[in-house]
Amino acid sequence: MIILSHLFYEYHITTCFSAGLTIYSQNSLAGMKFELYIINIIIMKKIAVLLSAVFLFLACSSTKELSSTRTENRKLKKLAEQAEIKKAIESRKYIIKVNRLYTNGARYDLISTTNFVIINGEIASISLGYMGGSFGSRRITGINLNGRTDNYKMESNETKGIYKIQMSVMYGSDKFDVYLTIGNGGYCSIALNNAYIQSVNYQGILVPIPDSIIDPTDKKERI
Repeated sequence: MIILSHLFYEYHITTCFSAGLTIYSQNSLAGMKFELYIINIIIMKKIAVLLSAVFLFLACSSTKELSSTRTENRKLKKLAEQAEIKKAIESRKYIIKVNRLYTNGARYDLISTTNFVIINGEIASISLGYMGGSFGSRRITGINLNGRTDNYKMESNETKGIYKIQMSVMYGSDKFDVYLTIGNGGYCSIALNNAYIQSVNYQGILVPIPDSIIDPTDKKERI
């Protein structure tokens, strides 16, 4: 009886110990799996942050390259426009679209489609509103004439990008003295003098006349 009790005791201890190891082993495996799960989450988050940083860097680089390209294109466009303006001034083929009139300390806005100065070779066409004093029998409210240019002189300042032009436009027995100051961007100021009006100033934008426009002084027959 004592021997059986001893054997039962040993068997009970062994069984409990084995069960404890089994339980302990199962808990350890579950813990390892949980730790691996947490580690995987951390790794995935780090990978996501890294990928986000890479995409952000690429996006910023692309934006900078696009911005640089646009800036370079604007510079090239500006240089091309300046070259066209220079060519128009030197060839005496341009239109100045006038949008402002200055007289007696006041400023008046003008419509550029009906207020302009055209220089096409030796031919000048002037159509301008006028708000100053008149020195004749009739009040002058506008200047409209087609005439020939005379004493055309041009000075250029390459450093400042400014052209200064002065000329006389003959209209019958009348003479109008015209003074132009033109920037290489096309912005232009005009001073106009005549015996029957007071000196008046205008402002406008120079636009080159395309080469395809027919020269009105050319009388040759065209087919």
